[in-house]
Amino acid sequence: MFFITDGDRPEAWVSMSSANDWQRWLLRNIPHSLNDQIRARLVSNLKHILVGLELKKALVLPHAQRENDYSGVLFEPYFQSLIFEFCVGAYSVVESLGASHWLDSNGEDGTERNRIRRELWRPALLTVYDRDGEYQLERNVLRIENVRDKMHQDGVGARNEIDWHTMGFDTAFVPANQAIETLLRRAQEALPRATNLSLPRE
Repeated sequence: MFFITDGDRPEAWVSMSSANDWQRWLLRNIPHSLNDQIRARLVSNLKHILVGLELKKALVLPHAQRENDYSGVLFEPYFQSLIFEFCVGAYSVVESLGASHWLDSNGEDGTERNRIRRELWRPALLTVYDRDGEYQLERNVLRIENVRDKMHQDGVGARNEIDWHTMGFDTAFVPANQAIETLLRRAQEALPRATNLSLPRE
């Protein structure tokens, strides 16, 4: 059995950061040129999504990395559900940050309430977080988008590619996790003191 706890316990994940611990990093990554209310709303939304990603990763990893002779941590459908939810949360983060940087680079503050399409926010995200393609952020973001879109059921009769089993560790979780790690390389000094989402600080 695997426990989620706020104290010491074998085989347990202990919460390391709170939503408020993410505010400093988010304030360093959401452009100051945005409208103050919009910026505050983004911080509020994303800090809760990031804490949720921490929990999902803490449950996904021990199941995926268990030894062959060790029983699974999660019931398999929960494992796939958590991977899907991790991808959806990661998509929210990359979309929000990409859109905010597109607004900034185009002299807008977000009050126009226009929808910013993927083909606009994705290049803005890459320019800020992986300009030279060193961390393959574009590939990973495209994979996150694919996972998110694959589960839209409105065209189920016409779409052969909808397959819950594609929500695997290597095909879905790893790209989403790598995308988040790439974002967290920027302003690392502002990250929460302890989080399982980031790489060890260099």
